[in-house]
Amino acid sequence: MKFVYQLVGGVVLLLSLAACKSDSGVIVYHGNPVVEEMEAEPEQPVLIDEAQLQKQRILADILYDAKAAYASGRLMLPAGRNAYELYLQVLRLDPENAVALEGIQEIALRYIAMADAAIKEASFDNAEQYLARAIRLSPDEQELAGVRERLTAARKNRVIVHELNPAALTKKSPQLLHELGEVARQIQASGGTFLIRARTDEEGRWIYKTMKDAVSGYRLRGNIEAAATPGIIISATGGDAKQGGKAPRD
Repeated sequence: MKFVYQLVGGVVLLLSLAACKSDSGVIVYHGNPVVEEMEAEPEQPVLIDEAQLQKQRILADILYDAKAAYASGRLMLPAGRNAYELYLQVLRLDPENAVALEGIQEIALRYIAMADAAIKEASFDNAEQYLARAIRLSPDEQELAGVRERLTAARKNRVIVHELNPAALTKKSPQLLHELGEVARQIQASGGTFLIRARTDEEGRWIYKTMKDAVSGYRLRGNIEAAATPGIIISATGGDAKQGGKAPRD
């Protein structure tokens, strides 16, 4: 037992400090807290994979360009600047990239829609090319079978495309009235159906009425569709198909 004397304000205080040794040999003074300093663990540095970051930046840039190419209609052409080739670049770097895989499927669906539109215009060769591209991109696409069936059925029909002069149609010229009458009589003779392509619904209804008046008492079977270039597409079973339409787009 140790005694410590201290003079405070003229009064002698006797302090008793009881001390004992612990089993580990460390002296512990009872009545006074012992502060144990814990040694802090050093912070682990955050490792940054610069190569991986660079790869992600490159992928993001290519995907951006691919989406821009798709939006502008550059699906598989021109070479080196189309959406399909850009998506392939991404897949070479990242074979499981979901955005690129989905992008290629979107291109296939776009070609299927273009094939359907070409069939309606009696542009069968164009439709065939669009379908071939869609099959190349996504051979298991469910919509392919339906479009293929529609194309096969359309090829069996005899198709005649009558283009209408836009200026004459606007003026409703006598020559155009005669021409529409001839078209109506041709449809009556073949027993076929037709598709009127008009710039407005009103214009399409006027064409239909003019044709109907030319074959009074005969029921004309057809539809009206909005289009920038006016015309009439006649379909009748039998015979060879006569192609209309333009060269295929990308």
